[in-house]
Amino acid sequence: MKTLINSALILATLVSVTVGQGKVDVDRLREKIASQLQSKLSGWRYKPVEAFGPTSSVLVQVWSSENKTVKIAVATRQSVEDAKKEIRSFLQFRRDPEELTGFGDEAFAPERDGPDIVFRRGRHVIYINTRVEADNDSLDTQNLSTPEREAQRKAEVQRIGKEFAKQLSSIEFQ
Repeated sequence: MKTLINSALILATLVSVTVGQGKVDVDRLREKIASQLQSKLSGWRYKPVEAFGPTSSVLVQVWSSENKTVKIAVATRQSVEDAKKEIRSFLQFRRDPEELTGFGDEAFAPERDGPDIVFRRGRHVIYINTRVEADNDSLDTQNLSTPEREAQRKAEVQRIGKEFAKQLSSIEFQ
């Protein structure tokens, strides 16, 4: 009985240390990303999003500038293989994902002409979702047709998403 109680106490201690360590790792990574992006992307404001729970290994940040918003989610997995499986699962029901180069170990735009980018750095899977609100009052867009404005908005979404992916892929996550 005493051995069982001691084993339970040791197991409880290990679990709490592991959970605490995971929280520290997520907090450290959150600060590293915020610092890097603030120094490289002037004019963008940062807002952390609360974790999904005390043991969450996913961090979320929202960046905004004028009529643009970028949501970043970084999922830390147990192994590189787990991260690869997550990307494959994410892409499974996407039609014709575009493979991207220059962003981490592997990168994809899940939908052609879409705002999303997903890439992997080691055991970290990074999701980037970019939104740009149409600016119908701008001098640059006043004389454009609706399809031309939409094409310009999509090009801006892709440009911003790739810029964030470039900056994030240069961060050492370990």
